[in-house]
Amino acid sequence: MNVLYHTDKIGFMLLLFQNTNTATKVLDNASYVTDVAVESINNLVTSIIARMPYLMAGILVLGLFYLLAKVVKWIFWAASRKTKLDQRLRILFSRLIVVFIIILGIFTSLTVIVPSFSFGSLIAGLGFTSFVIGFATKDILNNLVSGILILWNRTFSIGDYIFVGTNQGKVEFIGVRATTLRKDDGESVIIPNGDMYSSALTIRGAGARRRMNLAFSVGYDADVENAKKLTHRALDISEGVVKEPEPTVLVTTLNSDGVTITVNFWINPDKTRPREVYDHATINIMKALSNAGIELFPPGSVIVQQRGGSERTDEMSNSTTG
Repeated sequence: MNVLYHTDKIGFMLLLFQNTNTATKVLDNASYVTDVAVESINNLVTSIIARMPYLMAGILVLGLFYLLAKVVKWIFWAASRKTKLDQRLRILFSRLIVVFIIILGIFTSLTVIVPSFSFGSLIAGLGFTSFVIGFATKDILNNLVSGILILWNRTFSIGDYIFVGTNQGKVEFIGVRATTLRKDDGESVIIPNGDMYSSALTIRGAGARRRMNLAFSVGYDADVENAKKLTHRALDISEGVVKEPEPTVLVTTLNSDGVTITVNFWINPDKTRPREVYDHATINIMKALSNAGIELFPPGSVIVQQRGGSERTDEMSNSTTG
């Protein structure tokens, strides 16, 4: 029993000694870490104090570039005020000028604060990164450049009615990135300027007249001259049909449908709806000719001249016989 007691006592003393050494090492390490941290902070404060004149000089240089950007922006606005440059382009160019000068000022300040900083080395290091960024944003850049060219060349203006691809509508907004059209059904469609600039456009200027076409057939025994005069009178009383350019009523075809008369008249789409004007004009023409006893024949009909001057109208069948 005595042997076991002495063995346990020795083991306990050894364990206590090991723990004491471990605690001493922990305290020593903590003291070392504290000393390193204090020394690092002292060195940082010392370096900041030593670089303070450079920091002040860098901030002063950045401030001067900021003032320079404001002055150049004011000069640009004053110089472009009397030009025909679009307002959105003036805003865009002025902002680009300010951003360019500020970035140049930042790099110049860095060269003052950190003399080892090299702008050329930075550009060389950003070469591949710039390529990756440019490839990823090529669509954005395409729309941006296209928007600038559209505003610069004034390809179309707000209020114009344009046809582009499968879309058509009145131009409501021309931005740097996209153009907004208001369709006839009231919906708006936003088209990227890259598509607008690279597609074929049909432009109807704001306030420009729009021509409407109407064709109908009368029988061969009808008084064609009287039909034309009645058509002119019907157009004169039709709401929305403009006087200039003057409407035209001409015989265009002689075929199985009879004598085809083509009517061309003009409207102002900014003041009237094309379908409503077309509806009024068509109804007035039909009433005028009907009151005069002139019969109109629908497209696809066949006029059969009978002996004795009478006529019979037969509808053409779409089916074929064998």
